[in-house]
Amino acid sequence: MEDILILIDKTYAEIVKPLAPFPLLGEGNMKSCLPPFSIMKSTTCLSLFSLLSLTASLVAPVHAQGNSSASNGHSLVNSSFRTKLKSLGIKVALPKYVPQGFWMAAVRTEPCRRGDRIDANGVCRFGPDYTVLYRNAQDQCFAVSATGGGIGGPGGRYTRAVNTKLLGKVDVNIDTGMSEPITEAIAKTPQNNLWSFPAGKSPFYSLRTIDSDAANRINAAIICSDTAYMTPNEFIKIVQSLEWLP
Repeated sequence: MEDILILIDKTYAEIVKPLAPFPLLGEGNMKSCLPPFSIMKSTTCLSLFSLLSLTASLVAPVHAQGNSSASNGHSLVNSSFRTKLKSLGIKVALPKYVPQGFWMAAVRTEPCRRGDRIDANGVCRFGPDYTVLYRNAQDQCFAVSATGGGIGGPGGRYTRAVNTKLLGKVDVNIDTGMSEPITEAIAKTPQNNLWSFPAGKSPFYSLRTIDSDAANRINAAIICSDTAYMTPNEFIKIVQSLEWLP
C-alpha cells in the first residue's frame, strides 16, 4: 500500500494538479488516501488511483509516442497523415530513425494542379510536394520534404557528401556559402540551418532543421525554437535512415 501511495502522490503532482479544477481529483480527495486506512477507504483510494492512471494515459499520448519513436520512425505516421501523403500518388520517403522524443506534428501536401501532365512517377512540372514536420517537447523541429521539380540554389557554408541506401549520394550542408568541408569538430557540435540538397530522380527528397519562420509556412499554429540543437552527425543519421513508407 505504501508503494501505491507514493505512485498516487507522484501522479497527482505531475499529472492531475495541473488539470485543476476537477472536483473528483482535488487535493482534498488525494489527502484522504493518507493513513490510517480502513478497508472502505483503501478500496476508495484504489479506485481513485485507477482513475488517475486512466487520466494520465489520456493527458500525454503524444509525448509517450514520441519517446518510443527512435526504433522505427514510420510508426509515428497515423492513418490521417498516411492517407494525406499517399493521396499525392508519389513514393513517400520518411526516416526510420527519428531522435528520441520527437513526434510527427504536421503534414503539408500540395498536389499537381488540375490539367497538369503527370508522368509515370506521379510527377508534374512543379509537384506534387509534401513536407512532414517533426517536433519535440522543447519546440525543436526538423522536416522531411519531397518536390516534383524546381530545385536548385547555392551550396552550404560547410558540406559533406554521405551515402544513403535510398537516394545514393546526398550532400549534407550547414547554412549557405563556400562549401568548406564539415570537420569532425563541427560534426559533433549543434548547428543551425542543417539541410540536405534535394536528391533522387524526381521526386526529389530533402531534410532540414526548422526555425520559427519556416514552421509558420508549414503550419501557423506550430512554434519551433531558433536555437541550434542538432549535430550534423545526428542529422546524417536521420538522412541515411530514409526509406519508402509502405
